[in-house]
Parts: sequence; structure tokens; C-alpha cells
Amino acid sequence: MYRILLALSCLCLAACNPANATAELVASEKAVAAFHASANAGKFDDIYFGSADEMQNSADIVEFEEFLAVVQRKLGKAGKSTQQGWRVNYGNGATLTVLNMRTKYAKGDAIETFTFKSSSKGPMLVGYNIQSQALIMN
Repeated sequence: MYRILLALSCLCLAACNPANATAELVASEKAVAAFHASANAGKFDDIYFGSADEMQNSADIVEFEEFLAVVQRKLGKAGKSTQQGWRVNYGNGATLTVLNMRTKYAKGDAIETFTFKSSSKGPMLVGYNIQSQALIMN
């Protein structure tokens, strides 16, 4: 019985490897930079078609492009983005990384939440949320 518990404990520790979490975080931070670069270039369709099925199922391409166009019209281009917090969740055979970012846009600041799912292609966008007074006021 003791050996079974020990084996299960080792398995749990291996699954929650901090090195894996760090790798997921670094890859997701690069994905945020790529998101902003594509958005700044007006390549909203690249973002949409590069996102996970969950994201594509939540909005069609027209809605998604209209949403990002409004963000860009009201806030301008994204500038420096600073991480405010993160978490990596392992469960149900999937790894989700959530990044909270403070981003300076040309016309105001925003708090953005990016949710990425790990895949063989790298992090894939599952969810995006943006909060900014400038979105309401401008």
C-alpha cells in the first residue's frame, strides 16, 4: 500500500512540474506579443484562424473582426504590455494558461486577460477579455 501511495505522489508531482508551468508561461507571453503585433497590423483573421476551436465557436469571423476593429479604433495600437498575474491549470488532458496583462494603447490603458490552450502548434487562444475606460469613453 505504501508503494502505491508513493508512486501516486511521484506521479502527481511530475504532472505539476514547475518547469512545465514556466515553459507554458514563456510560450504564452510570446503568443500575447504575436496577438498584439497581428492586431496592430490589422491581421484580425490571422488571430481568429490561429485560435483554438473554443474561441472560433464563441464568435464567427465577422463578429471577431468587428470586435477587434472597435478596440483598435477606440484605443489605437497596442504598445508595451506588462504581466500582472498568471496561472497554469492542468486538467482533463488539457493545459490552460491564463495571463493578465496591463497594456498601454495609443489612446489609453487596458487590462487584458488571455487564455491559451497548449497544443502541438504552441499556445492557442481560447479566450480574450479586455477592460478599459477608453473603450467606454472614446
